[in-house]
Amino acid sequence: MSDVVIIGGGPAGLTLGCYLAEAGVPCLILEREHHPRPHVGESLMPSTVRILREIGFHDVVQAAGFPRSRGIVYHRGDRKPVEISYGEFPQEGVLQDYTYHVDRAKFDLLLMKHAESLGCQLVEGAFVQRVLFDGDAACGVHATVGGTPVEFPAKVVVDAGGRSTRLGRQLNLRSDHPVLDQFGLHAWFVDVDRGRRRTSSHTHVYFVPELRGWAWQAPIDGEITSIGLVADKRAYQESELDIDEFFLSALRRNPSLAKATARARLLNDIKGEANYSYKLDRVCGDGWLAIGDAARFIDPVFSSGVSVAMHTARFAAERIQSAVQSRDFGRATFQPYEDKLLAGAAIWDDFIRLFYRLLPAFTHLLESEHRVALLRMIQGDVNADSEASVLEEMRALVRKVEEADEHPWKGELLETLPL
Repeated sequence: MSDVVIIGGGPAGLTLGCYLAEAGVPCLILEREHHPRPHVGESLMPSTVRILREIGFHDVVQAAGFPRSRGIVYHRGDRKPVEISYGEFPQEGVLQDYTYHVDRAKFDLLLMKHAESLGCQLVEGAFVQRVLFDGDAACGVHATVGGTPVEFPAKVVVDAGGRSTRLGRQLNLRSDHPVLDQFGLHAWFVDVDRGRRRTSSHTHVYFVPELRGWAWQAPIDGEITSIGLVADKRAYQESELDIDEFFLSALRRNPSLAKATARARLLNDIKGEANYSYKLDRVCGDGWLAIGDAARFIDPVFSSGVSVAMHTARFAAERIQSAVQSRDFGRATFQPYEDKLLAGAAIWDDFIRLFYRLLPAFTHLLESEHRVALLRMIQGDVNADSEASVLEEMRALVRKVEEADEHPWKGELLETLPL
């Protein structure tokens, strides 16, 4: 028996496995697919570097030759872009002014091999059908491996299986976001104009308010560029276009993005991500926790998804180690993890609603005294005290636009997102 069974071999589950293995806690990771597996989410935020170092994986990433990114450029229609350098806000444990654009298939495969090298057991092709319970306490999982049913007992079951939210669905804890109703589209292109040399490796973010959304551009290597779009589902329905036409037409809506993709050629099929924002009513219980996307998914504006997943794994590892040491696997032992995650998620939820309510407010605040706090929040590295002033400033700006009939941003205020 493993002390811990982890459902899912993505960044959240593998990062947790690394932390536990380094602490001497036996764990088994069950992954439904076989690595390498394609996955969207290519840009890592700087706060992720701290975790890469803590689990001993940074040198592997550094040696893999992934393109480096030193910042973000925000394109706001026909107004001057706002450029951010990661070197502007040094962070504890982050000893560099750049991060990485990663091919997730390669990145996840390398992380899997690293977890195994630390002592994690990993079974690929294992489909977890249900979590087993003894009364109210999770005690293992029932899975099929190669068509054969297998039960894996454990003291702790961790759902890191992403949007399938195995535990959330089984315990009827999952609910869709009451307001946000986006979906994502993404594809790889060649011959994209990446702009000036100084910012050619940056992540580029383009606001597309007509679709109540935004788009990204990030290099995968010297030739391939990832481009994605997050838009409101109603905007797609109102367009009466098919998915491919909607995506390609969206690229022309922002002048900067239209210029960047004027000669671009599609390299693969356009892929979609539906059921975009949801949460679990609680993310831990007797003998179980949910981490990463399996716990909560709120639009990961500006590629914060992997960073948030790894941070939840880090927080969960602390409580699991405590549980193993005390042999107390009750909900109370894991409660501090839930409290931390939900407090951060509440701030992130407020931020996302405000961001979509008035897109120009974001770049306005980036050019204010709240710049560093806002950038930290984008990474998912949130703190209730320091972020409160940023959120209040955004709310004040929204109220100002609401109350001024002649305000130039009045037409960009989205009435569909109550605060």
